Amino acid sequence: MAAKNSTPATAVKKENFVTKFGEIVKDNEKLRDNYKIQFFDTAAKSNYVINGLNGKSMNVLEALTLEEREEYKVLKSSWQD
Repeated sequence: MAAKNSTPATAVKKENFVTKFGEIVKDNEKLRDNYKIQFFDTAAKSNYVINGLNGKSMNVLEALTLEEREEYKVLKSSWQD
C-alpha cells in the first residue's frame, strides 16, 4: 500500500478535484451550478468543504444518485494521491 501524501495538495490537484466533481454532478439539477468548493490546508494535508451558494455547508451525498456517489467516493479517496 502506498504511503499517503503528508503535505497539502497542490493547486493543480485542487483544480482537478473541482473539475472532476463538476463532471460528476453535471447532470444533477440539485447540485449543478449550485455549489462552491473551499479548500483548507494544514501542515499535513488539504481538506475541503462544499457549500451551497448561500454560503452554508451542504451534504452532497443526499443529492447524489447512486452512480454519482460511487464516482464521488473514488474522487474523495484519491484526489490528493
